[in-house]
Amino acid sequence: MSKDYYTTLGVPRTASQDEIKRAYRKLAHEHHPDKKGGDESKFKEVNEAYQVLSDPKKRSNYDNFGFAYNDGGFQGGDFNQGNFWDYFGGARGGGQSQAGFEDVFDIFSGMFGGHARPQYQEDVKGEDIHIEVHISRKDLGTIRPFEYKGFDVCEGCRGNGVEKGFKMVNCDTCGGSGQIRQTTKTAFGTFARIMPCTKCGGKRKLPEKVCSNCGGSGRVKSSRKFEVHLPGDIKNNYTVIVPKGGNAGREGGAPGDLIMTFKIK
Repeated sequence: MSKDYYTTLGVPRTASQDEIKRAYRKLAHEHHPDKKGGDESKFKEVNEAYQVLSDPKKRSNYDNFGFAYNDGGFQGGDFNQGNFWDYFGGARGGGQSQAGFEDVFDIFSGMFGGHARPQYQEDVKGEDIHIEVHISRKDLGTIRPFEYKGFDVCEGCRGNGVEKGFKMVNCDTCGGSGQIRQTTKTAFGTFARIMPCTKCGGKRKLPEKVCSNCGGSGRVKSSRKFEVHLPGDIKNNYTVIVPKGGNAGREGGAPGDLIMTFKIK
């Protein structure tokens, strides 16, 4: 049965390694069999997906060969017609395949069809910031100032990564479609595969000139200062979540949260 590791982790095919790691950690924690309500089979599926998508070489093979890669075939070895049916569970040396002829075409439609358009997520939420704060018992019941660093929206471009006076233009590699066509030769002939543009990553548009202040990222690192009233009865490892106190989002996305864990000396 075909497996979609991106669906298993709940991330788009254009997801970065950081996005894949965050999704894995969240799902692994949710389905861990030692946790109440955990699901061992789901936990194994999540781990299997992460083992492939977290490795650039394995991920590339999976993106290119999809279902065939899931079942152990096409792992970087040479392909030849003589062992083709072995990859799909059939007999060797001219034997009858265990899969029907329609099944083979179902396999290839999954391998080379892809999505009609790249699943690019334009609004990407900013990362959460985790900080550990060490305090003494005499600090309890007082107001204490804190400082930490994070990414804020660039004032020069207001977060879009474009130098002031310039604009966003269609990507010159994909012509603004966000996707490119790649052909692959197989035993059945040449197949076309649609994939996200390698230059714009599926965004379709790029800055005519990138912002000189943030280098086109739309964010700049800065220091933040604030004051916190520490209750007199908090315990060690007490955690406070400050909504929207994390890094600014990309491409206009919402900011992440600030997660503070207090360690009492």
